[in-house]
Amino acid sequence: MIFSNLVGHQRARELLARSLARTTVHTGYLFTGPSGVGKHLAAREFVRAWLCSETGTRAAPCGLCDSCVDLGKPTHQDLIEVSFIDNKKSISVEQARDLEAWLAASPALGRHKAAIVDPASALTTSAANALLKTLEEPPKGRIIVLIATGPGALPPTVRSRCQQVSFGSLADDEVAEVLRRHSWPALSARQAAALAEGSPGTALERDGRLWQETAASVRALFDALASGQRGAALAFAEATGDARERALSSLQAIIGFSRLAARQRLGDRSVGTDAVPVLLGRMGSEQIGALLAGALETQRRLEGDRPPNAKLALAMLLAAAADPGARQ
Repeated sequence: MIFSNLVGHQRARELLARSLARTTVHTGYLFTGPSGVGKHLAAREFVRAWLCSETGTRAAPCGLCDSCVDLGKPTHQDLIEVSFIDNKKSISVEQARDLEAWLAASPALGRHKAAIVDPASALTTSAANALLKTLEEPPKGRIIVLIATGPGALPPTVRSRCQQVSFGSLADDEVAEVLRRHSWPALSARQAAALAEGSPGTALERDGRLWQETAASVRALFDALASGQRGAALAFAEATGDARERALSSLQAIIGFSRLAARQRLGDRSVGTDAVPVLLGRMGSEQIGALLAGALETQRRLEGDRPPNAKLALAMLLAAAADPGARQ
């Protein structure tokens, strides 16, 4: 079954499956949506079915032909994935021209060839223009899937020649399902899903055990502050020490809880009554917003080239949350 490995995104799945079943596949596709929601996996599943020599009108790959068997190997002879090379932060015009030449060559295994460009937002202007030629005059039996967080990352000339497919954030239960498929315990998966803002990749990109331990610690911190233990904030920062990764994990939990509190404040009934720590439940919208903005700014600074002292940065952020005047 096609897209059996993909959780959620029903509309996108149906659109792509119909294209395959009706053989109305476009040369260019632009997959857009938040980071970590499954766009790359969807692209892999889509081209897997496209490359299958026996798909015909069934849409789902057969799993037995040379192409399907080759997809089980580290590289596939008729699939190329284009991304950064040599630690660069852009995809060069040379890479785009190499891709153009590769697509022009005959397939090795079947009738088709496919390319995935991720992140497409990293294409330089020259690279995007070079790719435009292939999109305008494609060799028969070729598809290119561009992946970006938003369509605005690409020139209008490229966007106009692509079938755009949108991917949204996943529901909490869908995020938890993805995490369970990655061997997370059920309870930990549910807890992490509540903080992941619809992106399982957010949880998976960090150490799973650290994520779970930190989320529990941050909730305990907020509970302590709610009971009037103002010294808990400094003690939490001291315990974190100068470990940048642990501080970033703590910030991710603070950001997640703050966003949940904001959603609850706005009347989002999908946020469970016990999902938000008591302290944040007592805060007004402005206080929640201030905490969220402060956490995001602290995260940005810690991830920068010249990060501040992690312990001090975290202590300063938590000082406002520890202030009873910040609560309603």
